[in-house]
Amino acid sequence: MCYNRLTLNLLVAMTFASTTSYAIERSDAQEAIALIQKAQAYLKINGVQKAVIEFNRLDSPFNSKSEINPKGDLYLFTLDSKGYQSVHGKNPKIRGKVMLEMRDVNGIYLIADMVKICFASKEARGWTKYSWPNPITKTVEAKKAYVEKVPELDLCIGTGIYK
Repeated sequence: MCYNRLTLNLLVAMTFASTTSYAIERSDAQEAIALIQKAQAYLKINGVQKAVIEFNRLDSPFNSKSEINPKGDLYLFTLDSKGYQSVHGKNPKIRGKVMLEMRDVNGIYLIADMVKICFASKEARGWTKYSWPNPITKTVEAKKAYVEKVPELDLCIGTGIYK
């Protein structure tokens, strides 16, 4: 009897664990691009200085669940043509550093890829893929980041979606 109860408890726990991992609502590509468009509008209206302060706030509506970020899994980051990051909406340790040499767990130079997309491509915007810790699940997951150059500035703004 004890064995059956233990087995039942284990099955319930496993079921709960597997359903909670699927219960996380995840933003899609369209929502990521919409967030960047709202960030670009905010930048245009408020200027870089005010935007950097706002985009770095962990509780900013750009970085937490809000009307701007309905599922709360998106956050903003910026970089310039040399890989300097003045904004990171989830990890303050990254702010104020040149991150060109940053690699994911598979060795992909993700910031260097984003710099190429923003500053060396004709479109000055696009997607890149890499693996990154998800701040919600606390595990490394496949991620797809969208980056877009800010017009007339040496600045690129981005966000990413987890798959």
